[in-house]
Amino acid sequence: MKEPRYGLQQEKNGSWTVIDLITRLPAATDGRDLAGFEQDDARDIADALNRDHQAGRKSTLI
Repeated sequence: MKEPRYGLQQEKNGSWTVIDLITRLPAATDGRDLAGFEQDDARDIADALNRDHQAGRKSTLI
């Protein structure tokens, strides 16, 4: 099983960002960072991205 590629980072304002664990930068879609989420929403996005990554398919989210 592949290691997860996406994780979460809590920001100073309390919101959550989905982070690409390889680049250590925010994951992005259409030029917009996946940031400013409630923790549950950010976790759901990271989980979906990791499922696609582990299955070897391109995610529709990014």
